[in-house]
Amino acid sequence: MQSTAFRPALLTISLLCGLTSDSSAASPDLRYQFKVGSNYVYSIRIEATEPKYVATSTGNLTYSIKAANQDGITLTPKGSVTTQRKAKEGASVTVRAPSFGDGVLRIGGFRFGSLGPMGGPFATPNEVQIDATGRVLRETGEAQLPQAFGALSRLVIEQLPPTGKVTFDHSTDCVLLTEEKVFRTPMTYTLKEVRLPAKEKSSYSVGKATGNLVPVKKTYELKTFATVGGQPKFEIKGEGTNTFDVKAGLFRELLFTGSILENSENVTVRVPITMTVKLLEGEALTAALKPPPPLATPETKPITADERAALLADLKGDNKAKRSLALHRFPTVRPDGEKAEVEAELLRFLKDEDQFARQFAAKGLAVWGGKDSVEPLIKQLDDTAFPARWGAIEALGHLKDARAAAPLAKLVADRKDAHQVSTSLKALGADAEDAVLKLVTHEKPEVRRDACQILKAIATKKSEAALAKAASDGDSLTAMFAKEALKTAKGGQ
Repeated sequence: MQSTAFRPALLTISLLCGLTSDSSAASPDLRYQFKVGSNYVYSIRIEATEPKYVATSTGNLTYSIKAANQDGITLTPKGSVTTQRKAKEGASVTVRAPSFGDGVLRIGGFRFGSLGPMGGPFATPNEVQIDATGRVLRETGEAQLPQAFGALSRLVIEQLPPTGKVTFDHSTDCVLLTEEKVFRTPMTYTLKEVRLPAKEKSSYSVGKATGNLVPVKKTYELKTFATVGGQPKFEIKGEGTNTFDVKAGLFRELLFTGSILENSENVTVRVPITMTVKLLEGEALTAALKPPPPLATPETKPITADERAALLADLKGDNKAKRSLALHRFPTVRPDGEKAEVEAELLRFLKDEDQFARQFAAKGLAVWGGKDSVEPLIKQLDDTAFPARWGAIEALGHLKDARAAAPLAKLVADRKDAHQVSTSLKALGADAEDAVLKLVTHEKPEVRRDACQILKAIATKKSEAALAKAASDGDSLTAMFAKEALKTAKGGQ
């Protein structure tokens, strides 16, 4: 029993190499002119229309220009994307609520993996070096991914035409990454990675310029070599028009409309999909870069002593289903004054072999925990499973203990769970200021940016000098965030 899942980074429509031309008519000279030290922020929206529901992924992608010289242009990406699934009107379907931090766009039996902050290219950004025409000189990450599902670092990079050419084609072999569910029991399974070789072809046509803007139409087709009944197992077709700014030397907008076909022995599933990527500037950029909302107070309901005793008995019992229900229930009920026994039992579950048991134990400790919970939760920050780790981060934010500041700040420096950690550090307030202030001079610009955004919420007078210096940072986003945080510091005590 199997189902297949796409696991590449993002839907992209980029062209890397292998140009052939079928026209030599005059066209504008399109060349990339990214500036070193600059940051380019794009909004992204992907929408997939299934028979019974619509899945929509939205977010922002930031491209930092690490180098721009005669040797080429080096870009590194950072992003955060969230996904919503909404049932169509009249459709009878259960739409799974997003799990803790789930950013995955699922389409039918497969998915676009690593869209959210939990891993993939967002955990360790890929890096790509190109020349002025978009030809890839060097790349980290999975270089064989197809261009329709390529590396995050290539999302806004299209191969530009040779001087004087208005149409050109590209086709190449690639590898499509998939996951198959291998069931151990009717209810449990493991994921097995499968690589499907495929052939893809892109055709480009450069249109007439309007001022500095030049439309570049693209058609795209991908077919796996693996077939089912004589048809490709997976097939992707579509087209779009990308808008290039010859003065700025970059694409301002990329549009793609197409469909994904998955052929099996009994059925062919066709899923229409659209993608819109836009460069953000001015007010749109400011709005997109606003920090995450404050840590929300857990919504809890009163519980009687008898109800608490019953839940505690289930937590201690041998019935796995009842234990799981109790773990899920404790984060939602308000302590009735008898917290110690519940706290002790939840602490025991921080060592459970199940990552979700560890996650909900941590979430329960956010409500039932106290000073004795802080050190065990700090240890859980090293958990290799992100649900358990994020549960600990959230709990430490709610417990507001100064001991958590330095370990949480270290996660920011390590580029690990930065979004979740930032929210909890803000919840710690003044207790976190010293630990975060040390990050303002970190060697990595993305760490300096995060530190300044956190300080915007918690800075006092002690941060003023460091933020004033950071306001002149060579990284444009760091400088912008530092100026905003400086306003908070000047108004602090």
